[in-house]
Amino acid sequence: MSGKDNDRRVKNIKKGSGGRITKVHKRRLLKYMKAEHFCAIIFAFVFIYIIINFLFYSGKDKVAIFEVQGDNISTDTKFPGIALRNESIIASDYAGYINYYIQNGKRSAKNGVIFSVDEGSKLYNEILEKTGIDQLQDNDIKSIKNVIYGFLDEYSGFNFEEVAEFKDEISDTIYELVNDNSIENMKVIAGSGSTSAFHVKRADTAGVISYKKDRLCGLTFDDVNADMYEDGYDFKQESMRSTGLVLAGESICRMVTDENWQIAVKLTEQKYISLLEMNKVSVYINDYFLPVECELTTVQRGSNYYALLSLDKYMSLYIDERKLSVEFVSNVEGGLKVPVSAITKKEFYVIPLKYFTENSEYNGEVLLKEGVNEETGEMILIPVYPSKYFSDEDYAYVDIGLFEEGDRIMDIESREVYRVGLKNTIEGVYIVNKGYFQFVKVERIRQNEEYAIVKKNTKDGLNLYDHIALDANMAKDQAIIY
Repeated sequence: MSGKDNDRRVKNIKKGSGGRITKVHKRRLLKYMKAEHFCAIIFAFVFIYIIINFLFYSGKDKVAIFEVQGDNISTDTKFPGIALRNESIIASDYAGYINYYIQNGKRSAKNGVIFSVDEGSKLYNEILEKTGIDQLQDNDIKSIKNVIYGFLDEYSGFNFEEVAEFKDEISDTIYELVNDNSIENMKVIAGSGSTSAFHVKRADTAGVISYKKDRLCGLTFDDVNADMYEDGYDFKQESMRSTGLVLAGESICRMVTDENWQIAVKLTEQKYISLLEMNKVSVYINDYFLPVECELTTVQRGSNYYALLSLDKYMSLYIDERKLSVEFVSNVEGGLKVPVSAITKKEFYVIPLKYFTENSEYNGEVLLKEGVNEETGEMILIPVYPSKYFSDEDYAYVDIGLFEEGDRIMDIESREVYRVGLKNTIEGVYIVNKGYFQFVKVERIRQNEEYAIVKKNTKDGLNLYDHIALDANMAKDQAIIY
């Protein structure tokens, strides 16, 4: 036997337990080891895959789902109303620099400090220095940010009054945050022997403070006339806030001393007759989410008909509003209740309906966009398959991602061309019935801070028991829900 044969035999044997020599076939050993390694590798891959998916899912924000519920809404006509309050204007007895201590819409206690006037500027500057914005805490800054974010969410750019109201709201928030420190600093500074003529205005009685006034301040029902309900009637509402310096006799604020107030509502003859036998009603004020119960008195003056509503709550909620919208709770129909957090706005291109062409292969409608053949340089028509998110009698709203601004689409019959560019915004929610986010239009009727009532059975809209994303900010159009 050759040396090579001996070497081969040595490689194919191993020492067993007890000192015995066991012969093992090399091919069986390799086959056994490969199967063992293969199973281990497969198990490792599966284990790693599970771990990765677990970490991915646990780190991913979960989409909360809300099932749309029904609610009742009034279908009665809305009537104009004028708010009547026990109110008066408070003026300054001195000229000088003013500092406010009560936030707009908040109550002042009897003998509470409403504002102060410094005939010089020393005390005024010291108070501002010790109670300025740099003295606010982190939670105070967060409150101011929340006001700003709320304004940005609702800002439309078409109504400058929104900006003025936002400015007042920011000012009110800051005044409230620094109020306590300001009063304490005022006491210390005023008692430090300053020679400045410093005057404090205290409330003669308890009441709610407003820094807005109009020409109907102190109006009673006897003074109400039909002209005040006309759309063109000017209430001349203005802000009484000063940038710092005021004159003697200048209006500083308005105080409402009674939580009981009234709304004088102008009615039609038909509605007046339907209310004659009633002494209590429930109404919606300015489309607010919840109805308010109030005492009712009906009055006829010549050819004009009125309902005088007496309320004992919510006065401060409408303290800065004179003309109100009133809706009597009588005839009702079903609406849909959805969380306000689920409602968002989405921008669309607006396309005339005449440019949509039926396509049998697609089993739907297409838009024909002008393009260029890269090889020949000739103009060609490229089919675009849109989804109509909403349509009316003349236009359809299509996804803004389908076109670039300036793209041209053609009506194949008339050969007319439309340049894409007109945009509009629709308010809606994201339904998730099919496992992915799908935007649908909603029409709000009224709401409170948490929920909104929207119309049901609207075209291309929301339906009862639809499932929607609770937080619209977490939804991405057409994205699959994990």
